[in-house]
Amino acid sequence: MNIIVAAAVSAALSLPQGFRESPEKYWNFAELSSAPHCRPCPNPECLFKGMDALLVEGSGPNGSKAEFFCYFAKPDGAAPEGGFPGVLLVHGGGGTAFPLSVDEWRKAGFAVLAPDWYNQMPAPGLTNSAPTEKDLKKIPLPGGSRNDQRANVANLVRAHSLLRTLPGVNPKRTVYVGLSWGSWYGAAVTAVDPRFKGIVEIYCGDARDTARLVNGRFLHAAKCPVWWVVGTNDQNVSPASSQTGFDECPTHFGHAVVPRLPHSHIGYKFESVMRMAKFFAEAGPALPVLGRATASGGVISAPVLRHGVSDGRAVLNWTADRVAEKPHKRKWVAAPAELKDGVVSAKIPDGAFQAYLSLYEKDEGKFKDLCGSSSIMEIAE
Repeated sequence: MNIIVAAAVSAALSLPQGFRESPEKYWNFAELSSAPHCRPCPNPECLFKGMDALLVEGSGPNGSKAEFFCYFAKPDGAAPEGGFPGVLLVHGGGGTAFPLSVDEWRKAGFAVLAPDWYNQMPAPGLTNSAPTEKDLKKIPLPGGSRNDQRANVANLVRAHSLLRTLPGVNPKRTVYVGLSWGSWYGAAVTAVDPRFKGIVEIYCGDARDTARLVNGRFLHAAKCPVWWVVGTNDQNVSPASSQTGFDECPTHFGHAVVPRLPHSHIGYKFESVMRMAKFFAEAGPALPVLGRATASGGVISAPVLRHGVSDGRAVLNWTADRVAEKPHKRKWVAAPAELKDGVVSAKIPDGAFQAYLSLYEKDEGKFKDLCGSSSIMEIAE
């Protein structure tokens, strides 16, 4: 088989001229870096045990002023010297500040600030059962539910400014964790706010030519280390579009590409997400990090740039499906790869169209996501 391998699939996803923009065109970091005023939320139905419900001064549409809602919680007991590591927990589409997710991250050792960017307030007091992502009523703030992307990015930077000043928080150890739409917001926030120790992107945050503002156009100006965990069969992104985001980001730290990763707010529970958030917050080890994949003589290989806690399986994931209309329908196949002398490698199967390598920890995690992956390569016969 005569194999020609592109440097990465993103080479085929060329971004239009003028796609990259300066974040300073839309946001003034100097203005957003001061902690905004906040007050206790007066709505009793928004209260949840163990956390503060806050209304924070921020931006509304067209430069107007408007409050937005946040939950804040921190671990039990006295804060360590310097304070607890902080996390800004940013929800995805259709979501809100989920109190159970806040509580899980609080119990994991983080001081958590979780904003709602839909101009609404979660109301667990109106729910008879535990307030899950599927059973949590919301109350709109004045102006009704909305999604103003320019205002939302500004408010997320303001929320970080607030988090850094809250009692018990170490302002030098804060991370951003964004899920789905929250990860697209993260791709903009990292270009505005240099104070995060790291950004963890769940599912999205790629770069693509769309009319919306948070479409990856600011990734080229990223200022914080960024880690992605993405799936092979996600309807919202593809491995190819994800690779474009990796390539656009100069502070790309690494990523995990996980076969058939489920897409919902369950992403907050992925062990890879918590693992990398703790690493960026200087509270734990990183996952394996693989370098860029190359091919020679029918073999794909990638260097191990960073080992995890314990090396487990080395895997080649590949697909033969070339139909582009529905990339989330592609069938991905896992095949054994070899780890030798700091390099993961495997023979490229006949008929392979796209392929990438992964190195797993021995404990691969409930969702088989405790791994680091190479770049995704496109193969032409």
